[in-house]
Amino acid sequence: MNKTAAGMRSPDFIKFVLFDMDGVIADSMKNHAAAWIAVLGEKGLSLSEHDILKREGMSGEASVMDIFNEKGVELPSRGEFRAMMEKKHDIFERMTPRIYPGAREILVFLKGRGIRLALVTGSLYRTVNHMIPGDIIGCFDAVVSSEKVERGKPDPEPYLKAIEHLGADPEFSVAVENAPMGILSAKRAGLYCIAVETTLDKNHLDGADLVLSNHGEILQYFMNFLKM
Repeated sequence: MNKTAAGMRSPDFIKFVLFDMDGVIADSMKNHAAAWIAVLGEKGLSLSEHDILKREGMSGEASVMDIFNEKGVELPSRGEFRAMMEKKHDIFERMTPRIYPGAREILVFLKGRGIRLALVTGSLYRTVNHMIPGDIIGCFDAVVSSEKVERGKPDPEPYLKAIEHLGADPEFSVAVENAPMGILSAKRAGLYCIAVETTLDKNHLDGADLVLSNHGEILQYFMNFLKM
């Protein structure tokens, strides 16, 4: 499948669009990374921002356990993990939430064309509420956060759950992602996947069907199909 505009499909293809949150709607991944680096640093783990970004899309628990395994460090107990997670949320929620310029315009355009939308995130719903203004949340017909699934990204369950909530057909659905774990989840759910280079460059996104540089290109992609 082409990774450029040559990979676009017929206009009849798009009836449902499913968006990741962190790194797609919310410009939040650097905040997540800074919070986790601070918390895990107290456990003796010296991490780079890339250590966090490459796991984007996984649940907090899964990503932390994966980091401990990768670094060869004994896994925290359930109680220790809960305390770490609460401290991470405390740090993160003191940071200023930001929405990507152009994200609101994309959602408003799609809603105006009758497209049904879902938000599919590895974050907790409390983080969704912290990050996303009410007018943007109101654009989504379904929200799947980490509490609503047993297996997070890269498992297909989050996207399959969103498809179920929307009453969607994967053949007429598009996922918008920005990281390898989310791309894997979307593709395993049978979705056409657009990736945007917000936190990682295209070399990390080659599992997607189409890689775009920014939100302006995403809007133009949908406008090319859905002009009325």
